[in-house]
Amino acid sequence: MSIGSSLGEWLVVIPARLASERLPRKPLQDLGGKPLIVRVRENLLPLERSGARVVVATDHEDIVKACAQFGYEAVLTKSSHPSGTDRCHEVASRFEYPFILNVQGDEPFVHIGDLMALMTAMKARPEIPMGSLVYDSGDLSDYTSPNVVKAVRSNEGVAIYFSRSPIPYDRDTRNGDIGPCRFWQHLGVYGFRREALQKFCAMPPGLLEKREKLEQLRVVEAGWKIWLEPASRASLGIDTPQDLEAARATIKAK
Repeated sequence: MSIGSSLGEWLVVIPARLASERLPRKPLQDLGGKPLIVRVRENLLPLERSGARVVVATDHEDIVKACAQFGYEAVLTKSSHPSGTDRCHEVASRFEYPFILNVQGDEPFVHIGDLMALMTAMKARPEIPMGSLVYDSGDLSDYTSPNVVKAVRSNEGVAIYFSRSPIPYDRDTRNGDIGPCRFWQHLGVYGFRREALQKFCAMPPGLLEKREKLEQLRVVEAGWKIWLEPASRASLGIDTPQDLEAARATIKAK
């Protein structure tokens, strides 16, 4: 999928922190003969070809060097950032792009067509400060897992709420036996207007964010509209050694 040079107003930032509790030195783990962070960057080449600037934002020189070996731009940021969004903000402040897309450094398989759809939707809606992706899922194990974030989307297409709990809850379930269900699974990709990213990072965490440990609830609680673009497929993020092995199998099968 290509839309020419129409992404020239976009800065795509890939935040990548070296330390990881569940998977040590995660961005540099081997994935099919290349570091994970390089695989993430390679996946985003179609955005670059369509005019976007793509930058890896990291806290460690080893990640900068790994990207440089493959000819990819990476910049050092402060090591004290509490989140990838804050790391994106530091990099975005060095440039003058009106739109910023945050693609996490552990998402090597996010679908480019879905990213482009989100970027197009945000440009078409000047009243929307922030956007993300959701996937229409029926996976019961994901629905009940606190590690999978669920979203409720309005008829207008904006977020009503995000939670680690199963939402919406079916009151008619009996004895806790949850049957077949459909729900919006949140995919951790964020698009921002430049001024919205600045305000987001200047805003203190709210009660909802502190309870659920979901930073997007900071602006839901503040009354912002977050556009939720339906994705064509779920993504395979890498958080654990088991995730890494599944990703390696995926790469090998291609």
